[in-house]
Amino acid sequence: MPLNFGLAGKTYSRVETTVTAEQMDRYARACGDLNERYLLGPDQVASPLFAVVPGFPLLATIVSDPELGVDNPLAVVHGEQEIVYHRPLRPGDQIVLEPSLESIEDKGRNAVFKGKLAISANDGEAVVDLYATVVVRGGGSGAQRLPSEKAPAPALGEIVGTFSRHVDKGMPARYAQASGDHNPIHLDDSVARAVGLPGVINHGLGTLALVAGGLVDSIAGGDVSRLRRLYARFTEVVLPGMDLETTVWVSKGGTFVFETRRSDGVIAMMGTVEVSSA
Repeated sequence: MPLNFGLAGKTYSRVETTVTAEQMDRYARACGDLNERYLLGPDQVASPLFAVVPGFPLLATIVSDPELGVDNPLAVVHGEQEIVYHRPLRPGDQIVLEPSLESIEDKGRNAVFKGKLAISANDGEAVVDLYATVVVRGGGSGAQRLPSEKAPAPALGEIVGTFSRHVDKGMPARYAQASGDHNPIHLDDSVARAVGLPGVINHGLGTLALVAGGLVDSIAGGDVSRLRRLYARFTEVVLPGMDLETTVWVSKGGTFVFETRRSDGVIAMMGTVEVSSA
């Protein structure tokens, strides 16, 4: 059944919570990002993707909304992630999370929706905004659609960094515990194969978290407070045991462009990063 394309703009109940030092430490370790600022200590701040931890249940609220009409949660694929940073999260922050359904598009056989999660301090100070673009396989009307126009690729300048990261075999289980995302395609080979995957795959956000740590180290001097925006498009699955190689370019507009390839040469992810000056 197609999704309810008239639901765009719907807002959901806000949630208040407090983030803890232990949550931040656990998430950073699960992602293999051992920047000392993310671990327990006097000057601790959250790692680049940590906001998805309090945010994950709110995205699940959108996916499970009966008005939206997602019949099979296993048909949901995370296509893109954008994060806009206003300031880092810190231990003890009391935050307000406000989810909304930004847009829904009919893509013919499939459908695509974008969920937003605005996170602010309880005094109203903006902290971080999360935007998740989600593909629902089989959620479109089935009507013939014209191909979407692709945005022009950013003009690339010089390469400013390269780094490697390894996705170890235990990462999906660790990431599930730290993030709250227990989707069985990341934990159970039989379920993953039943939906056409080669086996358990790494969480997309787990892979992005692994790469984001390298981006902060490469272009922001290890200082996560300099991050202003991170955007990623997931183009292929990543399997536990793979090595990833990321290349970073500077574009003419001052934005950094990155591309992450798997050990077999296939592009797994690409995106852009914006940082403030030191």
